[in-house]
Amino acid sequence: MLIARPFTSAAIKLHPFDCGEPELNEWLARYAGQSEKKDNVRTTLLLDEEAQRVAGYFSMRTFELSAADGESALGRRRRYPAPAMLLARLAVDKDYQGGGVGKLLLVDALQRLLAAADNIGFEIIVVHALHEDAACFYLKHGFRRFLDHQLSLFLTTNDLRATFASTGPH
Repeated sequence: MLIARPFTSAAIKLHPFDCGEPELNEWLARYAGQSEKKDNVRTTLLLDEEAQRVAGYFSMRTFELSAADGESALGRRRRYPAPAMLLARLAVDKDYQGGGVGKLLLVDALQRLLAAADNIGFEIIVVHALHEDAACFYLKHGFRRFLDHQLSLFLTTNDLRATFASTGPH
């Protein structure tokens, strides 16, 4: 059974995590714990309790989009930066890829952001994809590209609310 849990360093030592992207593997193994302690990111692990391993993870943090990037994303001139949330990382271990685990992680992250939007003001959720395959994953799930950054994608808070309103209670 897969279950989402807050980051713990003990959980990532259960079994070596390998999503096929060295940068994401190394971040989880070496830097996730430090980032948690500094309160600059929150990481959620998707644990396979039976196999005693991490099936995937995502990390989120607050973010500020420059006025120019806000204009690129939202298509209107801005005088001020746009408050945002950054889906900083999302990765699925190779043994769990292709089975919907990525979508499960993304939906969990978006539901958490939807709940946060009731208490914290932000206009947009931003993702910086590592490559085009990752960008296509986000595009398939409602994100749009920035006009001038092909691997940067976004979902507005209004779109987030509309998505979950159309799929029923969250």
